[in-house]
This record gives sequence, C-alpha cells and structure tokens, in this order.
Amino acid sequence: MKIAVCAAHSNGKTTFCKDLAGATGYNYIYDIVREEAVKKGFTINENTPPEVQIMLTMRQWELETTTPEPWIADKCIIDYLVYGDIVLNNEEVKKFIRYIVKRNAKYDIAFYIPPEIPLEEDGIRSVDPKFREIVDKHYREVLDELGIKYITISGSKEERIKQALEHLK
Repeated sequence: MKIAVCAAHSNGKTTFCKDLAGATGYNYIYDIVREEAVKKGFTINENTPPEVQIMLTMRQWELETTTPEPWIADKCIIDYLVYGDIVLNNEEVKKFIRYIVKRNAKYDIAFYIPPEIPLEEDGIRSVDPKFREIVDKHYREVLDELGIKYITISGSKEERIKQALEHLK
C-alpha cells in the first residue's frame, strides 16, 4: 500500500502522516524539504533554484521507490511538480520534473488536505497566504491532469485520522 498525502505547505501534512503511520503501523516517508534541504542550507519556497527542485524530486523518487510497503509519504513526488511549475522559470527543468512525476506517481490512495490551518511563521515555510492559495489551486489541477483520484480529508487532527482510517478499511 502506497499512500500519498497531497497539500500545500502548512496544512498539517506532517502531523497527519505521523499520526496515520502510528495508527496503521505503515512506514513513514518524512518531509525531505525540512529534514534534508533546509538543514543543508538550500533555499526553498518562492525562491527555490532549479537544481534544488531537481534534487528534491529525485530524492523523493528514491524514497518512494526504496521504502518498503506499506508507506505514507509526507509530501509525495507530485509536490515537486506543483511547486516547480509555480516557482521555476526554467522550462527544461519543469519538463524534466513533469516527466519523472508522470512516470512514477503511482499510489494506492491519495489524500488531499485543503488549507484549513492558519499559516504560522516557523522560519522554513512561506507565510504568504496568496502563495499557499496558488499552490493549493495548482495542486488540485495537477492531480486532475495526472488522473490521480484523491480523497479530501478535513477537520481536526482526530477527524482527519478517523476519515483516513475509514478509507483504509
């Protein structure tokens, strides 16, 4: 079982994924942006350079390919296509990322989390509400374009987990 969690930044993906992994015993694919890119000093958000976006895409692909099933991905490879489309000016890089994502975005379930949580300054993620709105809108467009059926999960932490567990029965 491969579960992708799809959402713009600051929508509670990490909390949801960790809680769902704990409730199911599934492997957890962590947020590589926070755990790898930021810790290494790479620029992210509205100013992500093409090289970093490629690195993140390929690292996510590696984790989704090598993590034993079942797993839950806190960010999925689609994330890098969505953000790349928005922040990158290099069409060749965007085309490459799209190619990788189209070939590899294969999930048993995709959960989409709408923006319900207020943006908070954490020193990592963008706090521009318009940027998050643009990302959220484009995320749903890309899911539709790729033909990925998704289940919307919303509400409190507990409600989100309850909804997800119902779909996993």
